[in-house]
Amino acid sequence: MGNILFITNSLGLGGAEKMIVFIAEQLSKRGYKCAILNLCGVPSCGHSHKQLINESVEVFELDPAKGYKNGEKVKKVTSFARDFKADILIAFTAFPNMFAKIAGTMLGIPSIMSERGDPKRTTDNSLKSKISTWIINRSKGGVFQTEGAKEFYGKGLQKRGVVIPNPIFVKGEVPKIDYENREKSVVSVGRLENFQKRYDVMLKSFKLFHDRHPEYKLKLYGEGPAEKDIKVWIEELGLQDSVLLMGLTKNAMQDIVQDGMFLITSDYEGISNALLEAMAVGLPCVSTDHTPGGARMLIQHGENGLLAPMGDAEKLAECMCFFAGNKDLAKSCGEKAKEVLIRFAPEKIIDQWEEYIGRIIGKKNER
Repeated sequence: MGNILFITNSLGLGGAEKMIVFIAEQLSKRGYKCAILNLCGVPSCGHSHKQLINESVEVFELDPAKGYKNGEKVKKVTSFARDFKADILIAFTAFPNMFAKIAGTMLGIPSIMSERGDPKRTTDNSLKSKISTWIINRSKGGVFQTEGAKEFYGKGLQKRGVVIPNPIFVKGEVPKIDYENREKSVVSVGRLENFQKRYDVMLKSFKLFHDRHPEYKLKLYGEGPAEKDIKVWIEELGLQDSVLLMGLTKNAMQDIVQDGMFLITSDYEGISNALLEAMAVGLPCVSTDHTPGGARMLIQHGENGLLAPMGDAEKLAECMCFFAGNKDLAKSCGEKAKEVLIRFAPEKIIDQWEEYIGRIIGKKNER
């Protein structure tokens, strides 16, 4: 066993935050002493809601009002890790990954970086990013959601790293509903942000679909900075009576189980928790084939869902029409989609994390 300090920029309700809390809580149950250091605080990073964390996991948060510079954050990470007597540092996303590597080097303990999205899309060509990536490449270990994300980093880190996907998060029993009893609705769950999630494409594709299937409504769960833009686009497309903004959901499986199909139009994702949850409750799913390959890990086109090119509203609409007009296929894809509950069971995923962490801790004295 050992002491594990996790480092993050947020404890909001996003996928990366859910994952870091999941790992910390599960390893705590297995006898590790776990703590999370939140470098940004809430709501200063744009999140108005916060993860609920089991008391077995200590949580430390920097005061966002103090406006710490990056150098000061490195000192804070180092200080917390020293006081916590950390045996290993595990960070999620770019700057926490960099801070963990620097602090780990200063303390003589290993660090594991974790890439949760598509670094080709989230890393620019600035000197700052190049320096950050150079430092991160020297981490003792790395965890990636897809091979595509792993390929962005240096050859050494690729060899030391592993691909571990997200688990399917289940609260209580998985809700069930027969396909015949589902609503005439398309549902999507995610942060209302357009650069990644592409709600402009989603609404255009739904408009094309709705013209052929006016009985369907589009339900959007989530909150975020693009909400005003989304309302404008809804009016411009004449969809005021057909698109419903449902607000935040804290239990997506319960809220979407009655819907007719699920839609995700992102240009990039790690492995989408929302897509996993939709598949788990048996929704026929339409997804863009977004980078760096998460959707392809989940969906085999025509077998347990449908894939369309990124940014292609017409192809996305065709996929929705295909499900709406082929009930047997929609039902079959929904049933096969439920297999994610076995493929991405939490026990399997945490076993992989524990084995990898143990391997890296065991090598901490290697030079």
